[in-house]
Amino acid sequence: MPPQQRTAEIAGAGLAGLAAAAALAQQGWRVRVHERGSELREIGAGIYLWKNVLDALRELGVYDEIAETGIRSEVPRLLQDHRQQEVNIVGRDDELPELIVILRTDLHRILAECAVNSGVEIVTGSKVLGADPDGRLEFEDGWGPYVDLVVGADGVFSRVRDSLKLAEKIIELKDGCGRHLIPREEGDELNTQRIEMWNAGRRIGMAAASKDNHYVFLCCPESDLPGRMQQPFNLEAWVDSHPNYRKYLERLPRHPKERWRPFYNVICTTWSKGKVCIVGDAAHGMAPNLGQGACVAIVNSVVLARAVSKHPDVPKALAEWERLERPYIDKTQRMSFLYGRVGTHWPKSLLWLRSLVLPLLAKSSRFRNSLRVAVDHKPSI
Repeated sequence: MPPQQRTAEIAGAGLAGLAAAAALAQQGWRVRVHERGSELREIGAGIYLWKNVLDALRELGVYDEIAETGIRSEVPRLLQDHRQQEVNIVGRDDELPELIVILRTDLHRILAECAVNSGVEIVTGSKVLGADPDGRLEFEDGWGPYVDLVVGADGVFSRVRDSLKLAEKIIELKDGCGRHLIPREEGDELNTQRIEMWNAGRRIGMAAASKDNHYVFLCCPESDLPGRMQQPFNLEAWVDSHPNYRKYLERLPRHPKERWRPFYNVICTTWSKGKVCIVGDAAHGMAPNLGQGACVAIVNSVVLARAVSKHPDVPKALAEWERLERPYIDKTQRMSFLYGRVGTHWPKSLLWLRSLVLPLLAKSSRFRNSLRVAVDHKPSI
């Protein structure tokens, strides 16, 4: 008699939840995903997909579509300071990791299609209120069925995580960003170059993300009210601090689809309890300063599916998964926090010192390796 098919319920149909669902289904699990919204949607504009997540997307079988849809970046990022002068924070001889920039909506669509094609059931309008460590979700109308695995992929303010008291700290970082799209035009430097520029606490990042659009992110401290005014967009404030990029900033609509959103660090005592685990922002939300928040979430979700599929004892598999994967994700979160402190909260009177210190730090292989810890990570499961 063949073994009974193992079952999983997932709260949240964001990038991490869909990646976990697809990976589990491809390992032979029967999977159902619950999305509280009436339809599947993804916030934000563009996203950087580094080598580590591209390897995971290869495993899911969607790499080719990702590569065809996004824009491959094969040149180093140009980082400029408040004087419009280049600041080097990576070694000149460092190998450039593979990177594709893509629209978040395209990535989300591709993962949703992958999940459905792998046999996943997605239920919209299904609001999850919590979970039982014995393996079931709680909904507005009561408890769902017992299953072999429950995954909370329900974001920074996860109901699954909080119902099991897994959070140690949720820290609002007092900064954030708006993520927008602008039309591409012939002759744009962005067609071949990724750009980031720091001026005091404001940071602009730009890169081509599709055949029609550039991705633009505008970061600033919470206290910078003119910088936070991105709905409607405060063009004058951002042109004042970044005059070299006026021609791009002027392409932002007065009322962009996205607004300034704050960053959070989520730190948990553990990522699992019984047959329930948390992934993505629910487990390790972080500022996207290194472009790794969603990347490590997707990678970790794929590795989760490997771990629980190899081991018949789900709680033991979850403990081993966290033991092996958490150290590099914790370090990525810390480095992203540090990057944000330096880029957004450095004293304005000492900007000259920031421009001096960063290239000196870049000469340290330890510092460079710390920035790349997620990119270079190879899961052992």
